[in-house]
Amino acid sequence: MKALLGSQEVWEVVENGHQEPEDVGEMTIAQLARLKATRAKDKTTLYVLYRAVDESGFEKIANDVFKRSVGYSGKGIQRG
Repeated sequence: MKALLGSQEVWEVVENGHQEPEDVGEMTIAQLARLKATRAKDKTTLYVLYRAVDESGFEKIANDVFKRSVGYSGKGIQRG
């Protein structure tokens, strides 16, 4: 998977994730351009993953990503 996503130059989105900023009103033009490029890479990543795995595999990946984003470790939600 790393080779596939790396060939599309979107592996960094998988490693680093993507957080939407709360307020884009005060961003510079360069920051907005970077945000637009990051959003495009995020969408490309999802598209490549969706095309590369079957539906049940995609659901497993999505669930795992969600669990990591809320701090779920299998022993409950980690607060801190």
